[in-house]
Amino acid sequence: MAGKPKGARGSSLLRVLTQREAATAELPASDRMPCPGLWKTPVIRWDGELMACCADVDNEIPIGSLRNATFDELWFGEAMTELRLLHIEGRFEEIPKCWSCGGINFYKLEPGEVRAYLDEVGRPELYAVYEKRMGITG
Repeated sequence: MAGKPKGARGSSLLRVLTQREAATAELPASDRMPCPGLWKTPVIRWDGELMACCADVDNEIPIGSLRNATFDELWFGEAMTELRLLHIEGRFEEIPKCWSCGGINFYKLEPGEVRAYLDEVGRPELYAVYEKRMGITG
């Protein structure tokens, strides 16, 4: 087998900086979209831990164990809601892994999905922040 294996560090679909790169990297642009993985790709580890992200192999963003809670309690719970709101606001630097990640780029989160989510969690006022950050008009 020749070449680098595809995966979190070997694929252009998800780019996570190495420790050396992260030490000198600038923070991500303020117009970076929220990671759709926080809404669309739950990751369950072999031990039953629900992960917010497939690139978080070190469990730096713990969500919880499916041995102690249901999937819905975790995936729609406080920890995931906080992560999603931070992404919507563009505060990636407050989350381990997220600030040094280029994000998943093979699908995206549409503005209507963001608006609906903010309505659902009772934070519709944050849509104006998202709209401005992303340069959305109308």
